[in-house]
Amino acid sequence: MSYKLAIATIKGGVGKTTIVHNLAGAFAEWGRKVLVVDLDQQGNLSSAFLKNIYNVPTTLYHILIDPDRPTSTAIQPTDFPNIDILPANLDLSRIEFQLAGDPEAQYYLADKLREVNHYDLILLDPPPHPGLMTLSALVAADGVIIPVECQEWAARGTTYVLEMIRRVRRRANPQLRLLGYVINKYDGRRKLEQTYKEVLLERYGADVFQTIIRNSVKYPESASMRRPLTSYHPTSVQADAFRQLAREISQRAFHRRQRAARSGRD
Repeated sequence: MSYKLAIATIKGGVGKTTIVHNLAGAFAEWGRKVLVVDLDQQGNLSSAFLKNIYNVPTTLYHILIDPDRPTSTAIQPTDFPNIDILPANLDLSRIEFQLAGDPEAQYYLADKLREVNHYDLILLDPPPHPGLMTLSALVAADGVIIPVECQEWAARGTTYVLEMIRRVRRRANPQLRLLGYVINKYDGRRKLEQTYKEVLLERYGADVFQTIIRNSVKYPESASMRRPLTSYHPTSVQADAFRQLAREISQRAFHRRQRAARSGRD
């Protein structure tokens, strides 16, 4: 059974898609079969793996709007062993209008992902706003990671994501668990960043991943080359950081699944 992990935030520019792109590379090089799902109409994740996202005949939009269309018809292979993608492009901008008023709309993604449960890991990249696609990702996911920058708005913005998670857990997806917060795009040379880092650690404690993703030009470079860092620059400290983050994610997801399984037997 696939473990479905959403990387969610409501603030743009935090580097959410960069995290998904490079985590996919880290897990795939360990032999894990990974499906990445682009839920953003801008298609940035899709563009990081595919050459022309507007030449793709079937996308996430088509399988969500047509319940009879199999999920497998929209999945595209990438140039990397063990990584496939369920892509998106501007067509997805129509989805909220077309599904407006449909009380079941938030469940459609979860239903579609059950058709492809042979992947070890499904990474969900929703858009940076609290709309239908972000809600759908949380309803479908087993776990969620919130990326944060060490700045005031980003630290405050996590409260909005936490409120979405709480609401989803009440009824739509009681099994959803917060795996933690990852500090992303960290520079550390500015005193203000150091201060907000301490604030985050004090506020969220052990929920903050030990791995810190530092700012680097290698991330946009690797995306423009359509290669995760583990392939584009495999010996770099940046690639190693994502391998380390992937290990932490595996440990947290595994422990939470074990705990949930024990609770179910009690």
